[in-house]
Amino acid sequence: MRPIGLKAALVLALATMVLFATGCSPTRTEAVAAKTAGAPWNWEFYQPLPRMRLASLPCQLLPKSSIAIPSPLAGSLKVYVHQPQASLPAGYLWAEFEPAILANESNALALAKAKLDERERIQMELEYPKQKLRIERELEEAERQYKLLRLLSTNQELAQVTFNFAPLTGSNPLKPEAVDKAQHELGLLEKSMTYIQQTNLLFLGVDLPGERSEWERRQLDFENRQARARLKMPFRGQLTLNLPITEGVEEYPVNAGTELGVARDLSIIRLRIVPGNPAWVSLPPDQLTATLRLPSGEELQAAFAFQKIERVQLREESVYYFEFSAENSPRVSRLLGTELNCELWLTLPRPARIVPKFELVMRHPEAFQGRTWAEGIQTAWPGAKLLVEGQTALAIVLPKDTTTL
Repeated sequence: MRPIGLKAALVLALATMVLFATGCSPTRTEAVAAKTAGAPWNWEFYQPLPRMRLASLPCQLLPKSSIAIPSPLAGSLKVYVHQPQASLPAGYLWAEFEPAILANESNALALAKAKLDERERIQMELEYPKQKLRIERELEEAERQYKLLRLLSTNQELAQVTFNFAPLTGSNPLKPEAVDKAQHELGLLEKSMTYIQQTNLLFLGVDLPGERSEWERRQLDFENRQARARLKMPFRGQLTLNLPITEGVEEYPVNAGTELGVARDLSIIRLRIVPGNPAWVSLPPDQLTATLRLPSGEELQAAFAFQKIERVQLREESVYYFEFSAENSPRVSRLLGTELNCELWLTLPRPARIVPKFELVMRHPEAFQGRTWAEGIQTAWPGAKLLVEGQTALAIVLPKDTTTL
């Protein structure tokens, strides 16, 4: 077999290193290297494109929200869902603690309220008007008596005539203290009328407002305990139970704090990606998209949603989240919990020529030996510019591309 030269050996070695990093086999590397070594470079094979694939990365599908449901109480839990996993509407009551006890307490509170309402109605419609009418009559009589006494105290002749023909029982109109006493009685009755108007039933010795306040406190306490005892679906989505669901069994003993299940909002499915390459973090995130290939071969795109700093394996990393459209979310929700790979794509700031790294290494090994990709491109094609570095390819802009834009 004819031995290969030093240059060809260098091409083969560099190509092998690149292709090992990109997942290609040495056999394929040798075949491509033998075919392309020494062949002239032709940029026409790499026309400017508006997008490039940055990388193929592991990704994770996540629901819009996922809530673990711990048991708030200890006791017998009655479950109304009879399968380990179910799709439920928002607010659906899927389990509750001691429903019979809660129902009895609810009925007792309803009965107490009905009795309180009836007592309040009787007092307001019968007792209160009756007592108010009595005081109004007494007030009118006291006012009439006071005015008469004042008149008699200033007119002796009229007082003598009145005293002879229509004497006032229990008082002497000619004495000044009689007027003072009548004025004092009138003042007391006026205060009584003001008090009964302001306090209503308290004047009668009945504290119905206090009783209603106590009932409202009991009702609020019951509602709080009922809210803790009744487990409802927080949103429309999927409920996965951790209980040993058994046919014919409705009640299960649980301890406080036990995780009963997980509620997932599947209205939007998100794609979580850790970019890994620090250079990609500086790229505009709104120009990124993620592509997921379904088992059927169909590809679905997810738009960039937000970026977070998360702790990954005891270190903080920048994590990207993408969202599928509402119509595509149900199709990818079945893949939740599986190991997936997705492609990270970038819309370039300007059209560029997407060139595989191994092609550059095989055609121009001397330009890239001991240099960065940007330096190698400048060495091989003076004036050319590295726009973006991807996992297996580079986006390159030539001087003539710049002049034609």
